[in-house]
Amino acid sequence: MGKGRPNKYISHVKPYLSDITEMALTMTEKQIAQALGVAYSSFKEYKKLYSDLADALKNGRNELVKDLRSTLIHKAQGYDWTETKRIKRRDPDSGKMELVEIQETVKHFAPDVAALNLLLKNYDKENWANDPQMLRLREKELELKKEQIDNASW
Repeated sequence: MGKGRPNKYISHVKPYLSDITEMALTMTEKQIAQALGVAYSSFKEYKKLYSDLADALKNGRNELVKDLRSTLIHKAQGYDWTETKRIKRRDPDSGKMELVEIQETVKHFAPDVAALNLLLKNYDKENWANDPQMLRLREKELELKKEQIDNASW
């Protein structure tokens, strides 16, 4: 931080740490800095200097990751949702719109193959790969390397 420039951390950042955690769910650090009225370069410095700011950002990002993981799992499994339509018509006498009928339709969102693939690759690495033969070759390669290490120690 240059000499003569006032440190806005105390006035512009610290009072809003809980808000920053919330902002981190939907905004980039640059957008957060802008919303707080702080230069992005200063914001990055504050993050290095003040652990409470780094923690607030980290906590917000962790919540975002949890939400995204949950959404991805939901999409991978498929789900049902209800679409509601409100049917209206104009009353010929008054000219006002009247609710005539509410239609509810249950729709199904099929499991998403890309989401399934991504989740299985991350949660079941031992059994899931794009190329199962390559996975087996890597396992054999690791076994051979381990044997080489064991033999080298003799």
